[in-house]
Amino acid sequence: MSASSRTAFLVLGTLAFVGAIAVSSGLLTIGLTETAVVLVALLVLGIAFRSVSRRRGVRTRLGTPDPERTVHVAVPGETVSDALSTFRQVSSRHGTVNRRIADSLRDVAVAVLTRFEGDPPEAAKQQLEDGTWTDDQIAAAFLSPDLERPVRSIRDRVGGLLGYGNGSRFQSGVSHAVAEIAAIGYESDTPAGDRTLPTYRFGRQFGREDEPPRRTRADDDPIDGIEPARQIATGYWTGIGVVALAAVGIGALAESPAVVLAGVVGVGYAGFARAFDSPTLELSLERSVSETDPEPGDEVDVTVTITNERGSFVPDLRIVDGVPPGMVVTTGSSRLGTALRPGESATLEYTTVVQRGNHAFDPALVLARDLSQSTEREFFLGADHGETTVVCEPDLRPIATSVPIRATATSFSGRLLTADGGSGTTFHSVREYRSSDPLSRIDWNRRAKTGELTTLEFHEERSARVVVLVDARKSAYVAPTADGTHAVDRSIAAAGRIGATLLEDGHSIGLAGIGPVGSESERRRSDEACWLAPASGRHHELQFRELLATHSQFDASPPDREVPWLTQLRTLRRRLSAETGIVLLSPLCDGGSADVARRLEARGHPVTVVSPDPTADETAGQRLAGVARRVRRFDLERAGIRVVDWPDDEPIDETVARYARSGGGIR
Repeated sequence: MSASSRTAFLVLGTLAFVGAIAVSSGLLTIGLTETAVVLVALLVLGIAFRSVSRRRGVRTRLGTPDPERTVHVAVPGETVSDALSTFRQVSSRHGTVNRRIADSLRDVAVAVLTRFEGDPPEAAKQQLEDGTWTDDQIAAAFLSPDLERPVRSIRDRVGGLLGYGNGSRFQSGVSHAVAEIAAIGYESDTPAGDRTLPTYRFGRQFGREDEPPRRTRADDDPIDGIEPARQIATGYWTGIGVVALAAVGIGALAESPAVVLAGVVGVGYAGFARAFDSPTLELSLERSVSETDPEPGDEVDVTVTITNERGSFVPDLRIVDGVPPGMVVTTGSSRLGTALRPGESATLEYTTVVQRGNHAFDPALVLARDLSQSTEREFFLGADHGETTVVCEPDLRPIATSVPIRATATSFSGRLLTADGGSGTTFHSVREYRSSDPLSRIDWNRRAKTGELTTLEFHEERSARVVVLVDARKSAYVAPTADGTHAVDRSIAAAGRIGATLLEDGHSIGLAGIGPVGSESERRRSDEACWLAPASGRHHELQFRELLATHSQFDASPPDREVPWLTQLRTLRRRLSAETGIVLLSPLCDGGSADVARRLEARGHPVTVVSPDPTADETAGQRLAGVARRVRRFDLERAGIRVVDWPDDEPIDETVARYARSGGGIR
């Protein structure tokens, strides 16, 4: 609405308000017939009804982001159907959803029994048919076409109807079957009927998908000054005009001056609500951080100052600073609500804990309202001194235990410990003396005791060429909880530690990534994925660390798309020399991650998988996702690929040490 129209309506509304008060008090008399009064009343009621009809439907409101919360990611197995779809052995069938789930669970049970119990496929299927695979009668009957389900108690039936307990008959069957499938291969003293049952989830949980989207500025938008986004009505005075018109109409029909006067007062309020426009702002923003290159886990203090540079009063101003996803607000608040006089400034201070990555602050989101609170305008406000960026490089502290890389078949010299005897520092064996043997390797103690000349053999050491490959595909951004540390962040933290360990041991280390590069608006070619050729030295170590912190492929936020990773893998294989080994960091939560390991192994590159475990076991789908991941680990190990399973609650040092104690060590 233009300023002239708003002024005209305000004048008319004021005249009507004054005239109505004059008529109601007897100072002014207007001669209207009874028919005219009824017509006016019906007209007013019709306008009120039309206003109500126009308000029906979806109302748009400006939401604000939640900068105090961490990045939200998916939890593997959000639904049972999602978890079942990750099994290679499960085939799609026709029929109802319940029928497909039951048939797929039979396939999963067969896959698990053949791997972890050593049963042939036909024997596993026979066990499912006769129910001998488990002691749980409900699970046995659910996966068998021949067995009868136990009669449910009245309590279970009532619980199923009311939505508590194990739910319906089908939900109960799924929960029992999943619990028993997940227990296969583990020794437990807990009887089958007493095992903890997962909950059954019908569909996806509402949460991060329903929250207001994080408001970010497109990369080609200027950040200096104020960029208006949109202006809408707040709905603060919603309904007052309708109520006022209805009161006037009803009062006229009932010939009640008091009701008409109340309605006229409401019309006055409605006119006041439309008398103002959202303010035009001229703000400046200065942002400072206590440290621009912190270590992971350090606290960074942020100070933001907003100044009203315009000569007019701003009655209602709300600011939400653009905190990067990898920085979590722990003290204070990154939000501010205030009013600013001309030339006045307001300051907000808060403290964040920073994680690994290149964290660029978004422009601050500013919401300005007029004096009547009826309209709201949204702006993005950039800092006066350009973009604020905090770069947090990962920790390159070596792991105390040797990293379990595998030797290659190619002959080369250096420091990789092998099973062959030769020169080195670790004792291997004793053999007869040869004339070409150096004197330093003669066993002089044996010579002094027996007079025999023998030569000491040591484990031969060779330097290795190793590429640390990080799985940064969209499916790898998963965690045991929606606000937990996702597997890509854990992988990159481990990549820094592994790289530092191998460099300290004298190996040549490289870095690569598989996954999207940049956002949807920054579509890039597959050859722009992260790549650092194996090398050593201090300069190379700094490059390795910088790429882990700043390369866009390792962003802290999940990407909005997937990429054809086979293209990236082909490019990577062309870059790898024949003797290069691979340390693959992947959560192994889909078939693609296992395919990457198998394809590299098939090309002669010995692969070691370090897998951060992102699975949970609260729901049936989550527990099935854990089973699928365990099956992939088993299949990779059966193919000769080492898999170091890294639990979510365990430091990488303890995981590597535990693997070495179990006999995994370097081979």
